[in-house]
Amino acid sequence: MSTDSVTPRRRGRPRAFDLDAATAALEQALWRRGFRSTSVEELAADAGLSLSSLYATFGSKQGVLDAALARYEDGMSGIIADLESPRRGLPDIERFVRRVRAVLDDPNSPRGCFMVNTMVEVGDGIPEVQQRVAAYRRRIERALNGALELAEADGDIESGSSQDRARLIQAALFGAFAASRAGDAAAARAGLHAISRELRRWSAAVRD
Repeated sequence: MSTDSVTPRRRGRPRAFDLDAATAALEQALWRRGFRSTSVEELAADAGLSLSSLYATFGSKQGVLDAALARYEDGMSGIIADLESPRRGLPDIERFVRRVRAVLDDPNSPRGCFMVNTMVEVGDGIPEVQQRVAAYRRRIERALNGALELAEADGDIESGSSQDRARLIQAALFGAFAASRAGDAAAARAGLHAISRELRRWSAAVRD
Protein backbone atom coordinates (compact mmCIF):
# COMPACT_ATOMS: atom_id res chain seq x y z
CA MET A 1 0.00 0.00 0.00
CA SER A 2 1.44 3.43 -0.92
CA THR A 3 1.79 6.16 1.67
CA ASP A 4 -0.55 8.35 -0.44
CA SER A 5 -3.46 6.01 0.27
CA VAL A 6 -3.27 6.56 4.04
CA THR A 7 -2.61 10.31 4.09
CA PRO A 8 -5.50 12.05 5.92
CA ARG A 9 -7.67 14.31 3.75
CA ARG A 10 -6.87 17.96 4.32
CA ARG A 11 -9.70 19.84 6.02
CA GLY A 12 -10.71 23.41 5.46
CA ARG A 13 -8.93 26.05 7.46
CA PRO A 14 -10.42 26.43 10.94
CA ARG A 15 -12.36 29.63 11.58
CA ALA A 16 -9.88 32.15 12.97
CA PHE A 17 -12.39 34.44 14.66
CA ASP A 18 -15.05 34.37 17.38
CA LEU A 19 -18.34 33.85 15.53
CA ASP A 20 -20.54 35.10 18.39
CA ALA A 21 -18.46 38.25 18.83
CA ALA A 22 -18.58 38.92 15.09
CA THR A 23 -22.34 38.38 14.99
CA ALA A 24 -22.77 40.67 18.00
CA ALA A 25 -20.82 43.41 16.21
CA LEU A 26 -22.95 42.92 13.08
CA GLU A 27 -26.14 43.05 15.14
CA GLN A 28 -25.10 46.36 16.69
CA ALA A 29 -24.11 47.79 13.31
CA LEU A 30 -27.39 46.90 11.63
CA TRP A 31 -29.41 47.98 14.66
CA ARG A 32 -27.74 51.39 14.72
CA ARG A 33 -27.53 52.15 11.00
CA GLY A 34 -30.15 49.96 9.37
CA PHE A 35 -29.87 47.29 6.70
CA ARG A 36 -30.11 49.46 3.61
CA SER A 37 -27.83 52.18 4.98
CA THR A 38 -24.97 49.78 5.75
CA SER A 39 -22.76 48.41 3.01
CA VAL A 40 -21.25 44.93 3.00
CA GLU A 41 -17.81 46.53 3.23
CA GLU A 42 -18.88 48.41 6.36
CA LEU A 43 -20.28 45.23 7.88
CA ALA A 44 -17.02 43.39 7.27
CA ALA A 45 -15.10 46.23 8.91
CA ASP A 46 -17.52 46.32 11.87
CA ALA A 47 -17.01 42.60 12.47
CA GLY A 48 -13.26 42.75 11.86
CA LEU A 49 -13.55 40.33 8.94
CA SER A 50 -12.41 40.26 5.35
CA LEU A 51 -15.14 40.28 2.74
CA SER A 52 -14.30 36.70 1.83
CA SER A 53 -14.68 35.59 5.47
CA LEU A 54 -17.97 37.47 5.78
CA TYR A 55 -19.40 35.78 2.70
CA ALA A 56 -17.99 32.38 3.64
CA THR A 57 -19.64 32.61 7.07
CA PHE A 58 -22.98 34.31 6.33
CA GLY A 59 -23.44 33.75 2.62
CA SER A 60 -24.82 37.18 1.76
CA LYS A 61 -25.77 40.53 3.23
CA GLN A 62 -29.23 39.13 3.94
CA GLY A 63 -27.56 36.18 5.67
CA VAL A 64 -25.84 38.68 7.97
CA LEU A 65 -29.22 40.24 8.76
CA ASP A 66 -30.77 36.82 9.44
CA ALA A 67 -27.98 35.93 11.88
CA ALA A 68 -28.18 39.33 13.59
CA LEU A 69 -31.97 39.12 14.02
CA ALA A 70 -31.68 35.57 15.37
CA ARG A 71 -29.13 36.75 17.93
CA TYR A 72 -31.34 39.68 18.95
CA GLU A 73 -34.37 37.43 19.35
CA ASP A 74 -32.35 35.01 21.44
CA GLY A 75 -31.27 37.87 23.68
CA MET A 76 -34.88 39.00 24.16
CA SER A 77 -36.15 35.48 24.79
CA GLY A 78 -35.44 35.67 28.51
CA ILE A 79 -37.69 38.71 28.89
CA ILE A 80 -40.44 37.22 26.74
CA ALA A 81 -40.18 33.74 28.29
CA ASP A 82 -41.05 35.11 31.73
CA LEU A 83 -44.23 36.57 30.27
CA GLU A 84 -44.99 33.25 28.57
CA SER A 85 -45.15 31.62 32.01
CA PRO A 86 -47.36 34.11 33.88
CA ARG A 87 -47.97 33.71 37.58
CA ARG A 88 -49.85 36.87 38.54
CA GLY A 89 -51.48 38.20 35.37
CA LEU A 90 -51.40 42.00 35.15
CA PRO A 91 -48.30 42.35 37.40
CA ASP A 92 -46.45 40.03 35.00
CA ILE A 93 -47.19 42.45 32.16
CA GLU A 94 -46.13 45.43 34.27
CA ARG A 95 -42.82 43.70 34.97
CA PHE A 96 -42.37 42.97 31.26
CA VAL A 97 -42.99 46.64 30.41
CA ARG A 98 -40.45 47.76 33.04
CA ARG A 99 -37.85 45.41 31.56
CA VAL A 100 -38.53 46.73 28.06
CA ARG A 101 -38.19 50.28 29.37
CA ALA A 102 -34.80 49.39 30.88
CA VAL A 103 -33.63 48.14 27.47
CA LEU A 104 -34.78 51.34 25.74
CA ASP A 105 -33.22 53.52 28.46
CA ASP A 106 -29.83 51.78 28.23
CA PRO A 107 -27.44 54.46 26.89
CA ASN A 108 -25.23 51.76 25.38
CA SER A 109 -28.10 50.25 23.39
CA PRO A 110 -29.10 51.47 19.91
CA ARG A 111 -32.45 53.17 19.53
CA GLY A 112 -35.67 51.22 19.44
CA CYS A 113 -36.22 47.50 18.98
CA PHE A 114 -33.99 45.90 16.34
CA MET A 115 -36.82 43.63 15.21
CA VAL A 116 -39.34 46.48 14.86
CA ASN A 117 -36.77 48.76 13.22
CA THR A 118 -36.09 46.08 10.61
CA MET A 119 -39.80 45.45 10.11
CA VAL A 120 -40.35 49.12 9.32
CA GLU A 121 -37.29 49.36 7.07
CA VAL A 122 -37.36 46.19 4.98
CA GLY A 123 -40.15 43.94 6.28
CA ASP A 124 -42.31 44.39 3.21
CA GLY A 125 -39.42 43.81 0.80
CA ILE A 126 -37.77 40.66 2.14
CA PRO A 127 -40.20 37.77 2.70
CA GLU A 128 -37.89 35.95 5.12
CA VAL A 129 -37.64 39.05 7.31
CA GLN A 130 -41.38 39.57 7.10
CA GLN A 131 -41.96 36.00 8.30
CA ARG A 132 -39.46 36.30 11.16
CA VAL A 133 -40.92 39.59 12.37
CA ALA A 134 -44.48 38.30 12.08
CA ALA A 135 -43.55 35.26 14.20
CA TYR A 136 -41.90 37.54 16.77
CA ARG A 137 -44.97 39.76 16.88
CA ARG A 138 -47.26 36.74 17.31
CA ARG A 139 -45.06 35.41 20.10
CA ILE A 140 -45.36 38.64 22.07
CA GLU A 141 -49.11 38.83 21.46
CA ARG A 142 -49.60 35.23 22.63
CA ALA A 143 -47.53 35.90 25.76
CA LEU A 144 -49.54 39.03 26.56
CA ASN A 145 -52.78 37.16 25.92
CA GLY A 146 -51.71 34.35 28.27
CA ALA A 147 -51.05 36.79 31.10
CA LEU A 148 -54.34 38.55 30.43
CA GLU A 149 -56.23 35.25 30.43
CA LEU A 150 -54.81 34.65 33.91
CA ALA A 151 -55.97 38.14 34.87
CA GLU A 152 -59.45 37.21 33.59
CA ALA A 153 -59.46 34.05 35.69
CA ASP A 154 -58.47 36.11 38.74
CA GLY A 155 -61.25 38.62 38.05
CA ASP A 156 -58.83 41.50 37.37
CA ILE A 157 -60.26 42.30 33.93
CA GLU A 158 -63.53 41.68 32.15
CA SER A 159 -64.14 38.17 30.88
CA GLY A 160 -63.57 37.73 27.15
CA SER A 161 -61.43 40.86 26.76
CA SER A 162 -57.92 39.36 26.88
CA GLN A 163 -57.23 39.17 23.14
CA ASP A 164 -58.31 42.73 22.39
CA ARG A 165 -56.29 44.03 25.32
CA ALA A 166 -53.23 42.03 24.21
CA ARG A 167 -53.43 43.66 20.78
CA LEU A 168 -53.77 47.12 22.32
CA ILE A 169 -50.73 46.62 24.55
CA GLN A 170 -48.67 45.24 21.69
CA ALA A 171 -49.59 48.18 19.46
CA ALA A 172 -48.61 50.60 22.24
CA LEU A 173 -45.31 48.76 22.77
CA PHE A 174 -44.44 48.87 19.08
CA GLY A 175 -45.39 52.56 19.00
CA ALA A 176 -42.95 53.22 21.84
CA PHE A 177 -40.24 51.31 19.96
CA ALA A 178 -40.87 53.42 16.85
CA ALA A 179 -40.68 56.65 18.88
CA SER A 180 -37.38 55.49 20.38
CA ARG A 181 -35.99 54.72 16.92
CA ALA A 182 -37.00 58.20 15.77
CA GLY A 183 -34.97 59.68 18.62
CA ASP A 184 -37.92 60.75 20.76
CA ALA A 185 -36.94 59.03 24.00
CA ALA A 186 -39.44 61.07 26.01
CA ALA A 187 -42.34 59.87 23.86
CA ALA A 188 -41.13 56.28 24.12
CA ARG A 189 -40.95 56.46 27.91
CA ALA A 190 -44.33 58.20 28.09
CA GLY A 191 -45.90 55.44 25.99
CA LEU A 192 -44.51 52.70 28.23
CA HIS A 193 -45.58 54.52 31.40
CA ALA A 194 -49.06 54.90 29.88
CA ILE A 195 -49.28 51.12 29.44
CA SER A 196 -48.44 50.60 33.12
CA ARG A 197 -51.03 53.17 34.21
CA GLU A 198 -53.66 51.59 31.99
CA LEU A 199 -52.99 48.16 33.47
CA ARG A 200 -53.69 49.56 36.92
CA ARG A 201 -56.85 51.28 35.68
CA TRP A 202 -58.16 48.03 34.24
CA SER A 203 -57.77 46.26 37.55
CA ALA A 204 -59.31 49.15 39.49
CA ALA A 205 -62.28 49.38 37.12
CA VAL A 206 -63.24 45.75 37.70
CA ARG A 207 -62.98 46.15 41.48
CA ASP A 208 -65.25 49.21 41.36
